[in-house]
Amino acid sequence: MAAEITHSQVLANGITFHVATSGAARSDGPAILFIHGFPEGWMSWRPLMQRLTDARTYAVDLRGYPGSARPKDGYDVFTLTDDIAALIDTLGLERPVLVTHDWGGALGWIFAHRYSELIIELVVINCTHPKTLVRAVLHFEDFQTLRIPWVPFFQIPRIAEAFFSTALGRTLLRLTFTLREGRKGAMDLALVDELVQRFQRSIDLRGPIDYYREMVRTLAHRSGRARLDAVYARPITVPTTLIWGLKDRALSSRVARKSEADAGGAVEWRPLDGIGHFVGLEAPDLLADELSRVLSRVE
Repeated sequence: MAAEITHSQVLANGITFHVATSGAARSDGPAILFIHGFPEGWMSWRPLMQRLTDARTYAVDLRGYPGSARPKDGYDVFTLTDDIAALIDTLGLERPVLVTHDWGGALGWIFAHRYSELIIELVVINCTHPKTLVRAVLHFEDFQTLRIPWVPFFQIPRIAEAFFSTALGRTLLRLTFTLREGRKGAMDLALVDELVQRFQRSIDLRGPIDYYREMVRTLAHRSGRARLDAVYARPITVPTTLIWGLKDRALSSRVARKSEADAGGAVEWRPLDGIGHFVGLEAPDLLADELSRVLSRVE
């Protein structure tokens, strides 16, 4: 039986976040905090929340996304990872399992460098360690530079969010999901439509696209690079699992395998044959099995 999902608005790090909660009110094991990617939202975790009924699960709409507050600033990775730390505190979570995907995965890596003591385990789904990814882009490793062509377009102020909030733009956003599935017809298209339809106005996308802009700005300035290097110099000290849909065409699995060296600790590699980038939308049963395996060892 699918778990009931409840919704609340919580104040953390000075702004309000929409948080969906499901699962056992009391559980012997740790809670799960889900952090989504782009262009998603809490709903991308709903198939997992409905399957992991024995665990207490929390899925948040990140800063700037529909459902949560959309402040004008705070889209740098330092503030965004502070958001996660504040949410753990506000929600009263005692060392949850942090489960992350895509942009949420980038935040997960950086969060674990900064705040390993706040979580019991990190799970990253189809997101290369940011330091590994940036190096691959700069050095043209396995054509990674050409695999993410939208990043330069996103740097143009106001244009990207204005375009992708139009009917044509939302159609292209939908294609970013469907064209990246590993098995044709496997993706939950109704859920994809639900995610895409949230972006009706330019303001709905300004924050999410600002994640890319702020990351480029951080890397472009010496002070930003130095601050990020200082974060990476602190090793991740919690067990880390990297789950990877091997049919991901945007992020190279060959590059992703090098993430362990930059994490500063062991990273367990869990490849999923025939699955694309959006693992949870395409293969929720497989992903639920992977997360159940993680939970079984931390309970």
